[in-house]
Amino acid sequence: MATYDNPDDVVRLLEEDHQLVQSRLESLSAAPADGRAELFWKLTNDLVRHEVAEEVVVYPAIRDVPGGDAIADARIAEQSEAEEKLAQMEKMDAASPEFSREVATLKAAVLEHAKAEEETAFAMLLGAVPAEQRIELGQRYVKAKDAAPTHPPPHAPDSPPGNVVMGPLAALVDRVRDAAANV
Repeated sequence: MATYDNPDDVVRLLEEDHQLVQSRLESLSAAPADGRAELFWKLTNDLVRHEVAEEVVVYPAIRDVPGGDAIADARIAEQSEAEEKLAQMEKMDAASPEFSREVATLKAAVLEHAKAEEETAFAMLLGAVPAEQRIELGQRYVKAKDAAPTHPPPHAPDSPPGNVVMGPLAALVDRVRDAAANV
């Protein structure tokens, strides 16, 4: 991981979120059956808010960098798969063996996504986006996370035109973008 002069640097904030999610996944993986539900909801809250804020703030900035579209598309596709998995798991009995197997699958996918994101998207931000802009992105990212939903909408599209025609979901996306823009 890189070092930063400012705690508001978006890359630092993203890495801190990755560490939190990894810790939540470890705790959930090790939890006894009767302790999984609460840990799952905490993980879901943290993961969904992180992903929504990335999609609203971080990935548009990455798209502005040459070669950024392919990186953003790949990472957003991975996030969409994780959100679908979370939505499926919300309907399961957290004490069941099936849920435990799904946790292992989710953990592997999320950790692989985080590694790919750190090696590609974060590296791109550090290499092509000036520190002042990363700080501004960090402030917008925090606002977007605060306004983001706490659980995944099932089968909701992540990009236009699908996310625009989803009615209430579109309104939510607009509120998150507004919050992120008001820094």
